[in-house]
Amino acid sequence: MNPGKLDRRIVIQKRVVSKDATGSRVETWADESKAWAEYVVNKGRDTATADSERNQDAQQFRIRFRTITAKDYRILYRSKFYDITGIAEEGGRSNTLLLDTIATQAIS
Repeated sequence: MNPGKLDRRIVIQKRVVSKDATGSRVETWADESKAWAEYVVNKGRDTATADSERNQDAQQFRIRFRTITAKDYRILYRSKFYDITGIAEEGGRSNTLLLDTIATQAIS
């Protein structure tokens, strides 16, 4: 890994589930940490959904190794939220992770 390529600042957010006053389940996201990442490739792709096509903003980021899971974490980068769809450990030595992500919404 070339540390000089880790030139994008991302925020890693974790899903937090709690209960409100009525006992209903409330899901929120909390900033867990900030990390330097390498923007690897824009994997934008077209998909067909309900007979209409839409462009998915798929991104790939490389970060230093940490323990995260796809279902409990997401990325905030350039005012957009990215759901993590896949995590691959590179090199087999806990050096870096390659995160496959898809943009879900932008901050308004």
